[in-house]
Amino acid sequence: MPGRDETIYSVIVKFREDKSLAQCAAVRHDDKLWLVPTWIEEDDAAVMRPERMVCIEGLPLKKGGRLGARSFDWILRPEIPRAVLTGPLPPPAEWPLPVLDRPDLTFPRA
Repeated sequence: MPGRDETIYSVIVKFREDKSLAQCAAVRHDDKLWLVPTWIEEDDAAVMRPERMVCIEGLPLKKGGRLGARSFDWILRPEIPRAVLTGPLPPPAEWPLPVLDRPDLTFPRA
């Protein structure tokens, strides 16, 4: 898709349940920012596909920086339920934004 943003960003998320932090990949799709908690990678492919994409468009983000040895593009300000990223689908009822299961999208392998 010409002109498509294939950049893979890094976002720090904080989980509501235990206040722990995690670093998560993020991509732009349909002019929205989406978290990608895991990727599907084939051994010999030059591309990878999102296992799941979680829309965070419109949620407050803080500009990135460094957290210890990790660098990141943004911090997602609201705490999120862990199940949104790793639980069964559909996501928890309190999650107001779209979640895509195995979308037919590819990104360059990191």
